[in-house]
Amino acid sequence: MTNFDSDFDSSLPLLVLVDDETEVLNALVRALRQVKVTIKAFDSALHALEFCQQNEPEIVISDQQMPELEGCALLDEIKALWPNSQRIILSAHHDFEKISVAFNSGTVERFICKPWNNKELKFIINKALDKKPIKSTENSDTSLINEPINFHGIVAADDAMKELFVSIRHAATTNAPIFITGETGTGKELVAKACHKESFQQDQPFIAVNCANFTEHLMESQLFGHTKGAFTGATGPQEGVFAAAKSGMLFLDEITTLSKTLQAKLLRVVQEREFTPLGTNKMEKFHAQLISASSNSIRQAVMDGDFREDLYYRLNVITFSLPPLRSRGGDILLIARYFLKKYSKHENKSFVRFSKGCLQIICQYDWPGNIRQLENIIHGMIILNTGDKLTSEMIIKALSTTVGLSDKPLPEPRIERKPETVVEDHPIEIVPLWLMEKNAIENAINYCHGNVPQAAALLEVSPSTLYRKKQSWSDSNY
Repeated sequence: MTNFDSDFDSSLPLLVLVDDETEVLNALVRALRQVKVTIKAFDSALHALEFCQQNEPEIVISDQQMPELEGCALLDEIKALWPNSQRIILSAHHDFEKISVAFNSGTVERFICKPWNNKELKFIINKALDKKPIKSTENSDTSLINEPINFHGIVAADDAMKELFVSIRHAATTNAPIFITGETGTGKELVAKACHKESFQQDQPFIAVNCANFTEHLMESQLFGHTKGAFTGATGPQEGVFAAAKSGMLFLDEITTLSKTLQAKLLRVVQEREFTPLGTNKMEKFHAQLISASSNSIRQAVMDGDFREDLYYRLNVITFSLPPLRSRGGDILLIARYFLKKYSKHENKSFVRFSKGCLQIICQYDWPGNIRQLENIIHGMIILNTGDKLTSEMIIKALSTTVGLSDKPLPEPRIERKPETVVEDHPIEIVPLWLMEKNAIENAINYCHGNVPQAAALLEVSPSTLYRKKQSWSDSNY
C-alpha cells in the first residue's frame, strides 16, 4: 500500500484508488489532495477488494491492466458489494472493448484515459461526488419525476429519456468514443452537443460533420486537412477537423457512408490517437473525443461487409440508442409545445396553443421524420398562418405535402359537438364539480390508453396535476 493515504475521516466521502504501479498511485494521490475526500490507495487489487468488503467507498478508481485482477472484474465485485458506489476505470485506449462491455452493463460508470489531465481528473471526481438528479437547463421546478425537463434543448418527461440524460452525464466525463443510433430526425446531434456541454471540454470546440455530404476525396481532406499542392486544386493549406476539434468533441454523423479506405484510416486515428495531413509526413496528435452516429444499422453494415468490424468495436465503446418520436408517448406534445413557443417568438407571431383537433392529430400521426419533421411542420404552420392557435385544418394542410413518407393515412380529429339544450319541466340534475373534473380526467386518460403525460397535454395541465388528483381520489376512496 502506498504511504500517501490521507487520514481516515468518516465525515468525508471515501475514495479508493487501485493501481499496481506505485508511481501512478502517487501521482493520483498528489493530484487529488485538495479534493475533500478520504483517500485509500492500493497497489494490489485483492487488498483493495478486502478493504472494500469492510468499508463502503463513495468512489473507486481502478486501473484496468493489473496482474491479480483486472479493473473491470474488481469493479464488478465492488458493484455487488456496494451498488451505490461510483466506479471509475483508468486505462489506455487499447482496452476499449472490455471497458465498453463493462460500461454498458453498469459495472463502470466513468472512464479516465491514460495519460490523464489533472484538471480533468478533479472535474470527473467532483462530478462523481455530485449525485444531484438531472435537472432542466431551463426550468427550475423539476422535483417531480413526471415533470418535463429541458436537458440542453432535449425536451422530455419520459423516464427512459431521463435515464439517457444520466448516461450522457456519465459518458461526458470520459474520453471514450460514443456511438449514437436512431432514425433520421431523432436528435442524434442534440445528444452529441449535450455530451459536449456536460463535459470537461465544454470550453473547447464542438465540430459536427455529416459524412454523407462529401465524396470520398473531399471527406478525406475534411478529416485530415491538407497542405498546399497536396492534390490538384489544393491552392493553399487547409486544417482538417481532426486538428480543428483540438481537445473538444468531433461528431461524425452517418459514419456508415465512409468508404472502406477512409474506415481503415479512421481506425488508425482512433487506435493511435494521431493522424497525418494530406501532402505531408508529419504526424499530429488527435486530442478530441470522438462521437459518431448512424441512422442505418451499423451491425447490419458490418454483417453485409460494408463496415469494418474492428472499427465498429472501436467506435462502439459507449452506445446511446434514441427512440423514434412515435414511441415517446406524452413527450410528443411536450416537444410540440416547445416548438410552438420557440417559433412563435422567433417569427413574432401570437400563437400560444393548439386546438384539441390539432393535438389529436399530433398524437395519432406516426411522424416518420421524427422530431425534425414535427419541428418543421410547426415552424411552417406558424410562418404561413395568423391567430392565437394552430388548428387541425392547418396541420392537415401542412402534413399533406409529406404524408407520403408515412404508411398510415392522416388521422381525422374527432369533432366534439355541443349537446342540444333540452328544457325540462323538472329541475335538472346537479353534478358536483369534483365529479365532473374526475370524469374529464379519467376520460382523457382512457382516450390516451393510460398515458398520463399525454392526457395532461390534452387537458392543458401539467402531468403532476393529474398524479396529485389521482392520489387524492385514492386517499379519499372516491
